[in-house]
Amino acid sequence: MAGYSEFSFTSLWARIGGSADQALKAAGNAPRGVVVALPEGERAALSAKITPHLDALDALRLQTLATVDSRARLLVPLAGGGAFVALIAGGQGAATALIVGLIAAVVGWFIAMGNRSGKYQAAVKNRFGTVTSAHLSGFDHVVEPETDLAELRDWRLFPDLQSARTSDRIKGQRDGRSLSLSEMSIAFAPGRRGGSDHVLSCSVVEVASSAVDGAILVLTPKEAPPRILEAQRKAADLLAASTGDAAFDAVYSLRASDPETARLLTTERRAAILALGDVAPAAHPYLVFLPGYLVVLFPTMFADLAFHVPPYWVRIDAEALLAQFASDLALKNSLINAVLHLPDQARTE
Repeated sequence: MAGYSEFSFTSLWARIGGSADQALKAAGNAPRGVVVALPEGERAALSAKITPHLDALDALRLQTLATVDSRARLLVPLAGGGAFVALIAGGQGAATALIVGLIAAVVGWFIAMGNRSGKYQAAVKNRFGTVTSAHLSGFDHVVEPETDLAELRDWRLFPDLQSARTSDRIKGQRDGRSLSLSEMSIAFAPGRRGGSDHVLSCSVVEVASSAVDGAILVLTPKEAPPRILEAQRKAADLLAASTGDAAFDAVYSLRASDPETARLLTTERRAAILALGDVAPAAHPYLVFLPGYLVVLFPTMFADLAFHVPPYWVRIDAEALLAQFASDLALKNSLINAVLHLPDQARTE
């Protein structure tokens, strides 16, 4: 019979996590699976490219598993038992001490795991993302790149910007234009009474553009969170403007460096912008026209989570993961192509 030295808290946590995953799927809140099938020829080519990396990735998985379990066997009973004994010694009831002890044990588990699971998932994503993006799109895939908050502030979308995190970025060139797509979480306003910040999750397409000539145009969907719209109304960096197109102005709030530059939003360009809603995963996108480039932010939901790697306690299924990454890339590629189809020359009407 295996002793405590071989007990796996990871296995226990995996059973709890598996039940939670099933509950999420039943509620329709889990990431969607493969949407775009990977052709058999591409599957074989990608499999050949990823196979040389699988042994090293599995060795990292097993090392992560052993390290976390070793730490957990010390920290979980130490935290949980220590809290229980301390409360009993302090005169608390057994029920209270037990509940607090269990909470402390969970805290001990998270301390034992630390960021080891995240590091493992990043390593797997780096290999699979690099292989998939390079082969299928010719793009580079960067995992957890730095986020330039100064650049985000230049977009003038989030006057109360708090922080931002980028989990993935694919970048390269298409049709002679440099571009990138980043998966971002943007904390756009402080929470009230010490609560968490308000967060917008989105796929952000940035592309070189000549659509405006020295002007700045910011389009915010009128369905955007009220805190964003409220903060924009109070900001004095841009002026409110209108295109005069009732259908378009009913969907978007326009702010510009000069209201006269609203003429750059021609009939053709307005129609193309509204058409972005047909490919948007969750809601109408935000658009920022700046001298030299264009930014389009497509809001996303949890179901749109892309390039997800299972935790270290799940064995790597290379075929399934390649299929999922390829499907995610195809969906992101459709957003890129939709943005590239926007009229790019600076014209007025």
